[in-house]
Amino acid sequence: MLNEEKVTVVHISKSLSSKLIVQFMDKYPNLEIITCPKSIYDRIPKKYIEALNQLDIEVNIKYNWGNNSKFDEDIRNKVLDLFKKGLSPKNISEKLNIPLKSIYYLKYKYLSQDFKFNDVKRSKYSKELIDRVQRYKKDGFSAIDVSKKENIPIRTVYYLNSIK
Repeated sequence: MLNEEKVTVVHISKSLSSKLIVQFMDKYPNLEIITCPKSIYDRIPKKYIEALNQLDIEVNIKYNWGNNSKFDEDIRNKVLDLFKKGLSPKNISEKLNIPLKSIYYLKYKYLSQDFKFNDVKRSKYSKELIDRVQRYKKDGFSAIDVSKKENIPIRTVYYLNSIK
């Protein structure tokens, strides 16, 4: 539990009001510094800043971007390993009981840029279909003919032919 009597610095992320100042004075008797982002600092009335200065409380600009990670290194590594094994974000979320939004966050923050999802079999099309479509191309069939033969969109024919 936080010992409120020893708190000397408080960071705010909403506009400073006279009511909030009184609450801080009651809750944190040893308060020396209030920090906030520049966008909030610019909206604080000068009379509030002057009154706080008279009480020996400074108001400073400080950016608190991001938050402390909720996930330790072990969880992070499990998520990334499951991505590399080809699991979808939804499957990872269900398996580890972590919100889907957090799975995407970890993926984009920590998954190395050189990892390609093409290295993992993730296609919804079977290997046999991909091979057939690529054979048709080698045999000189047009994309329209392949589309009709396999009953797939022309765009998919082009996509399947681009897979190495």
